Amino acid sequence: MTAGTRSVCMLVRNELWNDARVKKEARSLLAAGWRVSIVCRQEPGAPAVENWNGVRVVRPRYRSALTENLRRKADSAGGRGLAARLARAVRRNRVRRFLSDAFRNTMYELRLLGVLLREKASVYHANDLDTLLVCRLAATIRGARLVYDSHELWLGSARYLRETGRLGRLRDRLTERLLVGGCDAVIAVTPGRGAEMERMYPRMKPPLIVENCPEVTPRTERTGALRSLVGAGRDTPVILYQGIIAFERGLEQLVEAAWLLAGEGILLVIMGHDVTGGKIARMAADPTLGETLRVLPPVRSEDLPVYTADADAGLILFRNTCLNHYYSLPNKLYEYMMAGIPVIASDLPEIARVVKEGDFGLLIDPGDPAAIADAVRRAASDPSWRAAAGARARAAAERVHNWGEQEKVLLAAYEGLVRAGGPAR
Repeated sequence: MTAGTRSVCMLVRNELWNDARVKKEARSLLAAGWRVSIVCRQEPGAPAVENWNGVRVVRPRYRSALTENLRRKADSAGGRGLAARLARAVRRNRVRRFLSDAFRNTMYELRLLGVLLREKASVYHANDLDTLLVCRLAATIRGARLVYDSHELWLGSARYLRETGRLGRLRDRLTERLLVGGCDAVIAVTPGRGAEMERMYPRMKPPLIVENCPEVTPRTERTGALRSLVGAGRDTPVILYQGIIAFERGLEQLVEAAWLLAGEGILLVIMGHDVTGGKIARMAADPTLGETLRVLPPVRSEDLPVYTADADAGLILFRNTCLNHYYSLPNKLYEYMMAGIPVIASDLPEIARVVKEGDFGLLIDPGDPAAIADAVRRAASDPSWRAAAGARARAAAERVHNWGEQEKVLLAAYEGLVRAGGPAR
């Protein structure tokens, strides 16, 4: 690779609209002179191909046009047509459903591979384990470099283990074990996760740590955006959880804590994309909690800061249920810091290290609703502490935990690929 062939194709299996990390990496590489494309999941209402701020974005179909046509016919047949009967037969039988899903996923990966090859990149950037195999294939065929950006410890994630069958776990374990040693660069998001990956894969290149921090922006002024959504007055303490609404993130315990806080004039807000099938929202729907707890849908990552800045404190309640959580430094931590609000956070090693270094939060056991309620009361009752801790959080974000510092590591890794030259392995 030479400086004149700087082209990178990034693959991510989720929708792009709410993936702040991939968008930040793409913008940084583009500004450094790389031609950048992103291949991502289809989004409702989004074009199949678009130019996003100079970055080419491609959204291949998950299902083929033929499959989509059959599904539409099945739906329009009112359940009486041949297509509808075939669809029901497949869904009722576990073996047929497994084979159908495996076939669909294989065809989707082949479509992804075709898209990656047409991008003709000199570097393929695999975001997470579910993109590593297809990026490895594309890099091998094109003689390109391969970067593995591990956002999560997938094989140590309770959610992944719960949602993935045995064959899927075996496939992913073999994929990471066999391919990670051949990657030209490996990126992890926390020191603890990086160290765990080194323990698991001694042949792997030492991982570079690129934390998922936001860019430094002028401090967002309070506009009342969040309070207007929930109908809270200026003097009502609002304590915010933002991010994925998932199990094992202390949200069930937060709902229990809300019962302990009912009638105290404090409002808890949960804002994010729900992957619990509505369970958390149903737990919070009791009319008695109407003035104490609200659940809101997600907003775009670009729009989130104005809502975060309107809160009085931010919640991080990851449970110690897996290594992925144990070594977590979630996006919301940095987002709260950049917004200049203190945190109430799980006392886990990586989170505790950052909070203690900056002295801007309260550390608790997220499995204890009473401890959550007590910390919320303390934060809500002490505006002076909130202001001072929030200022320290913002200072730590401006000094260390910001994308400007993190992108230096990313760009240095890519410059190393250019200096290495020659064909990829």
